[in-house]
Amino acid sequence: MIGKKTLEDRDITLSNVKNILAKRKKEGELSYEQKAALDYSSEFGTGKVTSARKLVKELEKIEPIDNATAVMIADVKPRDKDDLRVIMEKKRFTLGDDDIKNILDLVAKYSE
Repeated sequence: MIGKKTLEDRDITLSNVKNILAKRKKEGELSYEQKAALDYSSEFGTGKVTSARKLVKELEKIEPIDNATAVMIADVKPRDKDDLRVIMEKKRFTLGDDDIKNILDLVAKYSE
C-alpha cells in the first residue's frame, strides 16, 4: 500500500481484531483480507475484549509465558491439560503442574 507504514507490530486477540475491523467496516469498505479476517474473528473470537486483555496480562505474569503465547492461550481457551499442552508443544520450555493448573484456572475465570 502506497503511503502506509507500520506503526507498531504486536499480537492481539481475535476478539480485539473483531472489534477493530467492525469499527473500520462502519467507516468504509474493507479490503478482501480485512473481510476474511473479520469473518474468521467473528466466528472464532468469542468473548469480550476487556476480559481477553485482562487474561493476557495475567498470563504474562507467569514466568516463561511471553505475549504471543498468552494471546494464543486467550484465543484458544484450553479447557484441560491436553489442550494446553498442544499450544505449548512448540515452545522451548515446559510448564510445571502448578503453572498448568494456574493457567487453566485463569482461563476459566476470564471465560465466564
